[in-house]
Amino acid sequence: MSARPLQLDPALSPDEVVELLEPGPLRLVAAVQTLYQGGWEDCAEDVRRRAAGRPYLHRLDLPGLRGPDETLSWLRRLGAYESARGERLPAITAITSV
Repeated sequence: MSARPLQLDPALSPDEVVELLEPGPLRLVAAVQTLYQGGWEDCAEDVRRRAAGRPYLHRLDLPGLRGPDETLSWLRRLGAYESARGERLPAITAITSV
């Protein structure tokens, strides 16, 4: 696996960012788009609720992401990227590499 960036460079296009993502973060993008209607914070709240043993909406299967802390870190990075760019990542319709 390649080293994970601390933050995503807003100079990269959304398509370039998606090309760089490993399966776990790529599935996270797909989950946010399909299950949370693009709401990064909604997904983060669900992850926090599950980690705290409270009721949650979805249990995400994210290969390569180790636990809720890493998932929350990716949610912050991906959401910050979209905010900095002022545009959404492209729709993820199929994830072929796992």
